[in-house]
Amino acid sequence: MRSLLTRFIAVFALVAATNTAQAALLDYTFTFENALNGGGTVTGIVRGLTEGTSAASSVEVFSNTAGFGVGEYVGSPVANFWTVAGGIITDFEFVSFGVVNSAPAVTDSTLLFRSAELNGTFFRAGLSDAPNSVTSGSALVSTEDISLSFAPASAAVPAPAPIALLGLALVGLVLRRRAS
Repeated sequence: MRSLLTRFIAVFALVAATNTAQAALLDYTFTFENALNGGGTVTGIVRGLTEGTSAASSVEVFSNTAGFGVGEYVGSPVANFWTVAGGIITDFEFVSFGVVNSAPAVTDSTLLFRSAELNGTFFRAGLSDAPNSVTSGSALVSTEDISLSFAPASAAVPAPAPIALLGLALVGLVLRRRAS
């Protein structure tokens, strides 16, 4: 019986370690000045990124002082890739034209984030009140003019794997049975 319990605990530990090694999902808030598309300060969140390159599971605009484009943008993005290195977003391209989204995603505005150089400027962002276009770069507007910034929304804490909880329950039952 003792050998069986030892084997069970060893197998359980291996399975639990494998299941808890999942990649943690990372969320980042953003803010930028919408200098190229009518002005206003835009705030929101990018959800569901992982360390390395991945697609966002959600990009949402919380507010825009110019009064348009608030809502979810991952309906049908044209581009959706983000690179996170050491917990910092280093490379990104996200373009969501409202005209190709379907409700409840935003259908009347366009959201863009781009880190590639365009007209001599890096780190572009724009929110347009047109569903099929956005001004994405200008030699007259610098990165500093849009003040684009990303910040971790919260520390990612992986949830316990269900298999680990089941294994703990079984170990408890075996030990309780041995004690009685």
